[in-house]
Amino acid sequence: MGRKVALVRSAQSIQAADSLPSNVGRASRVHALIDAFGLNDKLDIIEPEPLDNDALTIFHSEEYIDCLFAIDSDSEYSYGSNKSDEDDEKDRQQRFGLVHDCALFEGVEEHVRYAAGGTVAAANILVDGQAQIAIHWEGGRHHSQRSKAAGFCYVNDVVLGILALQKRFSRVLYIDLDLHHGDGVQDAFLYSSRVMTLSLHHYDRGFYPNSGGEISEGRGNGTGYSVNVPLQRGTNDSSFIHVFSAVANKVLTAFDPEVIVVQCGCDGLAGDPHKIFNLTSNAFARSIKTVLGWERPALLLGGGGYSLPECARCWTRLTAIACGYDIAPEADVPEHVFLNEYAPGFDMLTDVMLIEDSNTNAYLDSIVQAVQAALPNQS
Repeated sequence: MGRKVALVRSAQSIQAADSLPSNVGRASRVHALIDAFGLNDKLDIIEPEPLDNDALTIFHSEEYIDCLFAIDSDSEYSYGSNKSDEDDEKDRQQRFGLVHDCALFEGVEEHVRYAAGGTVAAANILVDGQAQIAIHWEGGRHHSQRSKAAGFCYVNDVVLGILALQKRFSRVLYIDLDLHHGDGVQDAFLYSSRVMTLSLHHYDRGFYPNSGGEISEGRGNGTGYSVNVPLQRGTNDSSFIHVFSAVANKVLTAFDPEVIVVQCGCDGLAGDPHKIFNLTSNAFARSIKTVLGWERPALLLGGGGYSLPECARCWTRLTAIACGYDIAPEADVPEHVFLNEYAPGFDMLTDVMLIEDSNTNAYLDSIVQAVQAALPNQS
């Protein structure tokens, strides 16, 4: 491809990402495998700065950020000396979603500042023309709302990155490959015609985040600019690649984006603990090859994914593709500190499950047709 590629990371940002309770140690595994394949020598490494409160509140509310970072010097969540103060603070945390899957944890501030800072740094690389492809695997926290944490996401770095891209680019296409609907990003730009969101995800009653079942969800000026592709249990590579290729090319023609952001959450891999989609890295590889083949600036982000070796395999392969070549799924995992975690095969393969793909050809074709009808500027 010959395009310049930048990977945003530092020892500090990797450590901050490793502290996230839902993905403990994931960033270390991802970057260790990237380096083991020698990809660090084929791209520019850019160290991010942690984002300050002023930058975070370009999207998030001040009240939310204040609650999120309300931690004392002993790393205990203490807000008062009596029961009434404690109850008030628990109510405040509940209001901002800082409970259950998004409970406060030691290191949350550093995690948030670096997750957001890395994605904004990657966006600025594209804005300044320093590279044509920028990668930040510790980003992609797509569920967080302006004033609420959700789905293991304490900050919506994706929205902050898109806002940074808009300093140069008039039309931003956001593509979400995560198993879960990219609700936080869609909601942020629901009324915008400058950002088109395209989310391919599993949708079923009761499946988090209980949204994304409608093909088109834009509002006002944004009508037709929020596109969803709800897929059924057992989605395999063939179904995913087919519907992605058909829909993405229609979106490209209708919207003509100047820059593309791709959230590459890989919890749809067959080896992920969710075991809902039955994908291998081939689905992600083909999708990213399609996007990069459009020859427009591209920002690649991480997202969901709860098998550490599977995430490392997939994102390392996508990093290689960004650098202009591919890693065969049958390739051996090189010797490195986490090699034993790739037993028993010690290769880059994802083993598929023996489950049925519930998507029929008729269903997939109906989605493509519905997307075509919903897109703006159709003659």
